[in-house]
Amino acid sequence: MRRRVLIVEDHHYLGNLLRDVLPQAGFEVELVTDAVGLIGALDTFKPDVVLADFRLRGEDGLDICEAIRAHPRRGAVPVILHTAVDPRNLRLKEAMDLPDVTLLQKPADFETMVSLLRQRLSSPASAPGSGQDRGETQDLPGTRTRAVPRPPIST
Repeated sequence: MRRRVLIVEDHHYLGNLLRDVLPQAGFEVELVTDAVGLIGALDTFKPDVVLADFRLRGEDGLDICEAIRAHPRRGAVPVILHTAVDPRNLRLKEAMDLPDVTLLQKPADFETMVSLLRQRLSSPASAPGSGQDRGETQDLPGTRTRAVPRPPIST
């Protein structure tokens, strides 16, 4: 079974590029451009991980992460924020304090992105009910993850 990646990207070129190349790495992909599309896709596409640009028109990665965490059935899905924003940005810091959010700094090559997606999909911290203590990992260059225990994902 192919793992599902929901891409939230409002730049058409990058969004279409990711939508076209990630299936070559074995992922099933859906692309949305804003929080409204995200909420609908959480219900219909049921992603295993969300890959979101931090800077979207009218909203940012914190808004996206909060919308995901508030979702009644898919609220525990891992999130990867893809951004060139300075990691000291206060809204980015707030997003990184939410459960199971990983930062992937731009520019990131395709291999690093695919490796991170696979890592987040297989990580014990991403497994429902893992019980892992709050902590950060930096297994891949340019990434940072904060994981906390969370309830199981209901489907």
